[in-house]
Amino acid sequence: MARTTAADIIEEDVTAFEASQTVDEAIDAIRTSTANDDAERTVYYAYVVDEDGALEGVVSLRELLNAPGQTPLSTIETESVVTVGADDPVDQLATTFARHRFMALPVVDEGQVLRGVVTAGDLIEALDEETSKEVLAATIRDVAYDPAEESTYECFNCGTLIHATDNPGTCPNCGGDVRHRQTSIE
Repeated sequence: MARTTAADIIEEDVTAFEASQTVDEAIDAIRTSTANDDAERTVYYAYVVDEDGALEGVVSLRELLNAPGQTPLSTIETESVVTVGADDPVDQLATTFARHRFMALPVVDEGQVLRGVVTAGDLIEALDEETSKEVLAATIRDVAYDPAEESTYECFNCGTLIHATDNPGTCPNCGGDVRHRQTSIE
C-alpha cells in the first residue's frame, strides 16, 4: 500500500495575496471567495506570495481583523513560515501540526511556490490508527503516574491544594470541583 502524502490531501484553492495589497482588499477577497464556494471552506490564514507565486509570508485572520484597513500586508505578515512539501508523508505532517499547533499548513514545491494547504481536519481523516498511535507516542509527553503515590489536587473555586492518593472529587473547604495539578488547563 502506498503511503499517504500531503499531495493526496492538499486543498489547492488557497487564499494568497501580493504583499502590496491592503488588509481591506484581503478581507474583501476572502469574503468573496468563501461566499462563492459550493463546498464549505474555512480560511485560517492569508498567504503572501511574490509575482511568481513563491511564498513570502503569512497573515492570520486575527491579524487581518485587528489591522487598520489600508495597511499593506507586507507590514503585518510573518515572513518565517512553517511549510510542508507535497511529498511529505502524513505522519511527518502530523508531527509538524502537533509541534506548531496550526490549523493549516502551506504546501510548497522545491522553488517555494505555494501549491495549496493541508488542514488539520483533512490530516486527521487521512491518518490511519497505527500512524496515529506512532505520532501520539512521538509528540505527546506522558506524565509519570503512580496511583499509589500521593498527588496534589487543586480546587477550581477557591484554589485549595489537597494532598491525597485518590481524587477527593470535591474540595473539603468549599465543595468545589478539583483537578489533578499535573493536568493542564487549556
